[in-house]
Amino acid sequence: MFTRYLSEHRGLCPAILLGAGLKAAILLTGSITFDADEAILGLMARHILQGARPLFFYGQSYMGALDAYLIAVAFLIGGQTVLMARLVQAALYLGVLVTTYGLAYRLSRDQFASTAAALLIALPPVLFSLYTTSTLGDYVEILLINNLLFQIGWDILSGDKTSMGWWLPAGILAGLGWWSMALVVVSMVPLAIIGLWHFRRDVPWGRVGVLALGFVIGALPWIVGTMQRGPGAMLSDLSGAWFSVSGVEGVAQGPGFRLLSLGLFNIPALFGLRPPWSVDWIALPIGALIALLYVFVLWRAARRALSPDKEGGSPRRLMLSSLLLGWVVLLLLFVLSPFGGDPTGRYLLPLYPLLAIMVGDWLGRARQGIGGVPRRWGAAIALSLLILCLGYNLWGNVRSMLDNPPGLTTQFDLISHIPHDHDEELIAFLDSIGADRGYSNTWVTFRFAFLTQERIVFSPRLPYKADMSYTYGDDRYPPYSQAVETARDVVYVTSRHPRLDEEIGRRLGALGVTFRKREIGPYTVFYGLDRHVTPDELGAFGEVTGRAIHDG
Repeated sequence: MFTRYLSEHRGLCPAILLGAGLKAAILLTGSITFDADEAILGLMARHILQGARPLFFYGQSYMGALDAYLIAVAFLIGGQTVLMARLVQAALYLGVLVTTYGLAYRLSRDQFASTAAALLIALPPVLFSLYTTSTLGDYVEILLINNLLFQIGWDILSGDKTSMGWWLPAGILAGLGWWSMALVVVSMVPLAIIGLWHFRRDVPWGRVGVLALGFVIGALPWIVGTMQRGPGAMLSDLSGAWFSVSGVEGVAQGPGFRLLSLGLFNIPALFGLRPPWSVDWIALPIGALIALLYVFVLWRAARRALSPDKEGGSPRRLMLSSLLLGWVVLLLLFVLSPFGGDPTGRYLLPLYPLLAIMVGDWLGRARQGIGGVPRRWGAAIALSLLILCLGYNLWGNVRSMLDNPPGLTTQFDLISHIPHDHDEELIAFLDSIGADRGYSNTWVTFRFAFLTQERIVFSPRLPYKADMSYTYGDDRYPPYSQAVETARDVVYVTSRHPRLDEEIGRRLGALGVTFRKREIGPYTVFYGLDRHVTPDELGAFGEVTGRAIHDG
């Protein structure tokens, strides 16, 4: 049966091979630096294997720990390494590729269209490559859950799946997605809106009850977490009340600012015009043409969704409408919530598979001479545009891989990007002086905790931003700070921050504390202190926000 499916969908295998090949190239060339967010998920997975049962990303009341549990399974199979954590993301990514192909075929019933959509996932913009390789949480899980929800939802609404049994897994997936990350609204809200309209005359209350039951089952970790931490903390984190963006302090981040960020930074990153960490344009003239193509495809899709059915019948119009509603929902939330201040484009990530499906569908129609494209030129135009998009995306990825450092990085402010060329040297030096406790910043703390199997533990109480501001939210795992507080001897380790180094040296001297100093690549180590000095004794280096861990 599987062989027959592949023979009927011959474009799927090449897309899978291309996608896996690009992922392998990114991993084998070391193009993505291992950072603290990845390390925290690796540590969570390690703690899960030791008996811990976290519900959310450490230090937050949102973004479920689903990714950490999947990584824990991988650690059981292949050991506790960075590669195993990234292979989990690669497997999920291939699931996204396959399901995107399935959705595109469900919409268009055209092999060229579905193959084009899958190829756009296989060779995607840098943004999509980065966040489906390096894990910052449940981003790839949400992409897969959204695709599965669209598939089941479309089948239910179009009448292809009439059994009540399909409503339960739909509810479970929606609940699981809600626990994982609120970006599941990209599929949940459009399907809910269209479902309410579709069943407006005859509401199947029994099936709705089953759907709700499934949601409760899937969202049970979120419900338990809400009860434990209180709805206030949960709602505060979900609303993005904590959110601030490095590099734009002091800027009024209202809807106008977020709309500007959407147009100048996020949409260009989504379309592949720039990498998430930089404002450098990628082959701008070609990128601008591709951006115009994407906007044109969205416009044509909107026209088809709003016009009377002329081809494909109401199910196709329903599917297209749900994809467009997904765009509308997320863009509105982006502009109206504090998360819209993020310039990387990562919060728009779920829109790319929907775009790939619509681009594939339009290319398939253009190939047949539909939509104003001359029939005799349709095939050549469709193929040429597809090759142009794929070639452009591939060049963006290769360019980023070659430009290393920074390579592909999740850090928009490159002061936080720490190359790992000198990690082993730093570990060896700390071992040579017998130092395993100290103070550092969040990007150093969790990275070295994972790399040393928590043998070397820092408290993330030092600032890392250029203005030396600090938030206690960086202290995501209090047991590390508690372990450092009871240590007799400590070191201070900073990264890429000469101004902070100068201040630490000056303030230690003012306290009459003798110390030694060592530069190791991007790291500066203050060691040999004649007594334990805490950051509180040194005083604040810049603005401090949040609440210290000892305040509860």
